[in-house]
Amino acid sequence: MSEHLDLLLTHAYFLASDPREQELMRPFPPLGMQYLIAWLHRAGFDSVDWLDATFLDGPHDVLAHIQKTDPRVVGFYGHTITRPTAAGMIRQCRAEGRRVIAGGPDPVQYLEEYFAAGVEVVVIGEGEKTLTALLQHLTDRRWQWDQEALRDIAGIAFMVDGEIVRTAPRRLIRPLDSIPWPDRRPEDLAHYFAAWQTRHSETAMSMVTSRGCPYHCTWCSKQVYGDTFRRRSPADVVDELLHLKETYAPDQIWFADDLFTINKTWVRRFCVEMIRRDAVTPFYIIGRPETLTPQMCTDLAAAGCYRMYLSAESGAQHVLDAMRKEDTVTDILRAGRMLRAAGIEIGVFVMIGYPGERREDIDATLQMLHTLEPEVTLLSVAHPMKGTQFYDTVADRVTAPPGWEEKMGGRLAFEMDYPRGFYDMAQRMIWAETGLVRKLRRGEYDLQLARLLVKTPVLRIASRAMAHPVAGKWLEGARGNTVG
Repeated sequence: MSEHLDLLLTHAYFLASDPREQELMRPFPPLGMQYLIAWLHRAGFDSVDWLDATFLDGPHDVLAHIQKTDPRVVGFYGHTITRPTAAGMIRQCRAEGRRVIAGGPDPVQYLEEYFAAGVEVVVIGEGEKTLTALLQHLTDRRWQWDQEALRDIAGIAFMVDGEIVRTAPRRLIRPLDSIPWPDRRPEDLAHYFAAWQTRHSETAMSMVTSRGCPYHCTWCSKQVYGDTFRRRSPADVVDELLHLKETYAPDQIWFADDLFTINKTWVRRFCVEMIRRDAVTPFYIIGRPETLTPQMCTDLAAAGCYRMYLSAESGAQHVLDAMRKEDTVTDILRAGRMLRAAGIEIGVFVMIGYPGERREDIDATLQMLHTLEPEVTLLSVAHPMKGTQFYDTVADRVTAPPGWEEKMGGRLAFEMDYPRGFYDMAQRMIWAETGLVRKLRRGEYDLQLARLLVKTPVLRIASRAMAHPVAGKWLEGARGNTVG
């Protein structure tokens, strides 16, 4: 490969700066960039590459690699949490005279910010064909932009005389089987395998079987693939899986689709194909509770599914309705029973702090968790993202306190129904109480159990106090003074 690249794709995510992921330590390579590079190589662009920054120490390492490979164009994948870090890297690339483009879910909603940092063109939506068109545009024009010609390239935004120009949307790629598999290389996977082996004594790789989502959860950003849903054929998915097994021998596969279980017929065909071709491999997925049936769960278990994450979010029905989840608490609990019957572990996504949620609703969520007894609970506090219905609902309550980008990684804050400290306390209470119940049910009488027996009632009392209109404000003020 030439030391002078035409294009280098990269990002500004560094695992060393992500305490949550360091705690979980289940990282995966960025499939999006791997797909883009594979597509460009097939299209005849040989002098293109990507740099995975995940295990690098910081921006200085990325910038050093950029100087070494000397790309004419640098493309940044933009995400909410990486925007503040990426901005400085973008400015440096522009100062060195490089063309800079950006894509991903974040730039579309923050065009002004990305353009101000120095990005020249933002890719909107699916990137393969658009990036190919942009590279051809630059190749034909000696690496200079022609703003009039750019108007004919679908799926981009750029600036002309201080005004943002957005071109027509680009048609999505169909069928998905026409897209080459991600550009995976052993050297790119080494750090990931080492991290998994060190923490979990096993390895894992990720795949996707689909793109898009037709549901309308209020807090979900769908800036790349929109409301459509496209799926690969089961045969193509199993072909790729067998290739990964033969080439890299991972212990398990993570199917990163948001909607793996949406189509019962597809799931059945996939499971049959896995068994027929002796491809059965441990894997885990995300499922929508209302789409599950006993037969689907049985089929998935036979194909190798050992864990399913349920997009539960809340144990309070009115909160689910406000989120436009289109399922019920009853659906969630029924799904849990079906998974248990099939021998599949349960993971649960839970969100607290959504507007309209009350203290008793968190109790309902806790009760749901006690009933499900999930092996893994992934808990988050609600935050709005531009371009979502959630953001529109709380737009007049969005706040940007001093240093918010550094403290919250670019995530927006808003005036919540209770003091912020309440949600910190509620998280600790949920972790403690679910851990206590799990240990009691398993008969694990140890020192940690003793600690949880003390912590749980204290945290319950503290969270109730934080929820009180008067006491909560006083406690939050005292907490702020202590932190300060």
